[in-house]
Amino acid sequence: MSPRDIAFAVCLFASGCASANAPTPVTASLSACAVGDAMVETQLFFGLSKPSGGTVGPREWEAFVAREIAPRLPEGFTVLDGAGFWRDAATAKTISEKSKVVVRLRPPGAEADATLDAIAAAYKKAFAQDSVLRIDRPVCARF
Repeated sequence: MSPRDIAFAVCLFASGCASANAPTPVTASLSACAVGDAMVETQLFFGLSKPSGGTVGPREWEAFVAREIAPRLPEGFTVLDGAGFWRDAATAKTISEKSKVVVRLRPPGAEADATLDAIAAAYKKAFAQDSVLRIDRPVCARF
């Protein structure tokens, strides 16, 4: 299963994939919070292995954050280190790769969705990636 297939499966399992005309499961499940505000938590998973070999190094990652993420998310975000594992369909072997996870808490909305999609597209283009996994889930948050 390719990373794109995994992302699709996770999308179906974690939040469902809705049509553009229907409310998304995240939006539909946002309800009154007992504590805090109803928000959406988005996680973007960026694999650091390059298809041509090598990895996205710390300087490359920091430059990407400064150029593509920070200007688009000035209110804030969190970056976590990760270790991803997936099964390579061609070799049937489990592949591991280091990753970065960007976590963003936000109100629901099309503008925020488009911003996050633009970040993922920029990463795929900059580092020749097949996919960036995105997970959205409803949360109650208080700052």
